Amino acid sequence: MSHRLLRRIAAAVGLTALGATAALATVAPAQAVTLPGNINTEIARTLTIHKLALGPNNGQVVGTGQQVSVPGTPLPGATFTAGLVEGVDLTTPAGWDQVAALTPATAAPRVTTANTFTATTDANGIATFSGTAGTMPLGLYLVTETVLPAGATNPSAPFLVTLPFPTGPSGAPANQWVYDVHVYPKNAVTALTKTRVPAPANSVEARNPDLIRWAINSDIPTLAAGDTLSQVVLTDNLPVELEYLATGPAGVAPTSVQVTNSAGVAQSFASGTDYTLVYNADTRALTLTFTPAGLTRLNGLQGGDVTLTVLSRAVAIPSSGVITNTATATINGSTETITGSTPIGQLTVFAYQGEPGAATRNPLAGAVYQVFLNQNDANLGQNPILINGVSNWTTGPNGLVAIPIITPGNYYVREITPPSGFQLPQPSQVQTQVVAGPTSTTPPVQNYVEFAHVQVPSFALPLTGSDGGLWFTLAGAGLVTSGLGVAIVAARRRYVRSHAGVTAPAAA
Repeated sequence: MSHRLLRRIAAAVGLTALGATAALATVAPAQAVTLPGNINTEIARTLTIHKLALGPNNGQVVGTGQQVSVPGTPLPGATFTAGLVEGVDLTTPAGWDQVAALTPATAAPRVTTANTFTATTDANGIATFSGTAGTMPLGLYLVTETVLPAGATNPSAPFLVTLPFPTGPSGAPANQWVYDVHVYPKNAVTALTKTRVPAPANSVEARNPDLIRWAINSDIPTLAAGDTLSQVVLTDNLPVELEYLATGPAGVAPTSVQVTNSAGVAQSFASGTDYTLVYNADTRALTLTFTPAGLTRLNGLQGGDVTLTVLSRAVAIPSSGVITNTATATINGSTETITGSTPIGQLTVFAYQGEPGAATRNPLAGAVYQVFLNQNDANLGQNPILINGVSNWTTGPNGLVAIPIITPGNYYVREITPPSGFQLPQPSQVQTQVVAGPTSTTPPVQNYVEFAHVQVPSFALPLTGSDGGLWFTLAGAGLVTSGLGVAIVAARRRYVRSHAGVTAPAAA
């Protein structure tokens, strides 16, 4: 076989088989099966695939079929098929002429199911084809990735590889046969994450604890040479416990899109020009789609990332106390799904008349409460929290009021108006902790506080009590005495008038 033909074979087979590998300066270990001379059909033949994520440090360099050290993240779960190309006899010069002339596309019709082998990469990203008896048939194989690993954007390109594989005149070592062939195909991989973004402490957003902000982040994948981004779509599928908000209360950042380059520098992408952001109320899906103009710009930002920040409001509490939210990224037809979750709780306040812990406690309606993030605000009665714009909550006839949706954390509850006829409790505020889930008043008690009340102080009423009875008696006696005196005086006057002019009898 001429050196020219060997070079053609190495170019045709080696480039497709080992394209997208790192620099191949490291030679095979001494025990690797590489022998000069004619093909030894007695030596077992294997094909080992090392599946890695494509990155800037492991680009396209022609391989030799030998095992080398290649940087990159291993990708488990990729399934490959190796199909024997019929009609190619590597023991003849004509067979090698065919190898040099074939491409993956022209070889595909010559692959039969009967001579197709399947292997899936393990946790180390390695899949090995060793045949049914520890050796693969001698011949030319078309290798195709049939199942992508998680997060992969594009499948690795189909490639041809011979077993054994020639190192060729420029190999290291040169002009030898590799029977244990190693290839390093790679995927463009997108890492998708979804997280709850906590509100800054004591911010306006924190004072609206029913608001939940999500960050859906996707890498802009590093693609193989010649590949381009034809589709980038991020979707947030909101559950029924969440209400989508394009904008929130004043002082709260709205839903937004941010694109950064590989250095983390934010880029200016415009809605309507570079992307569209559409919410479908029926499907409860918020979809970010990059336009052709935006895709062109993203192609130049490989290694950067896209972040869709979604503002939502919690409107219900699952029995588990945890809201689960799912997002998907679809890039070049490949879809990845990620789930984020966040705890949510509520707070119930009970107002009653009676001593704390007493068996009889009368519920009180009309007590008004506010909730604060810190003690200073509670003391001053400023910056209360708001739930969907509401900041005051009043107890009903059962003495209870629910503060419906609250992000778990520490809060201060303050009674600002007591029930009519009752004093403000002392103290009028208590610190409490809200945890995930609804209120429970049975052990373990959670998300529940109560306030005991006493009536306003009594005040003096006229002529009531024992002293008042005494004064009634004394006053009555006085009136009787006064009446008798008047009667005596009146009788004396009548007597005087009737005996006027009568001379008293002379003394005897």
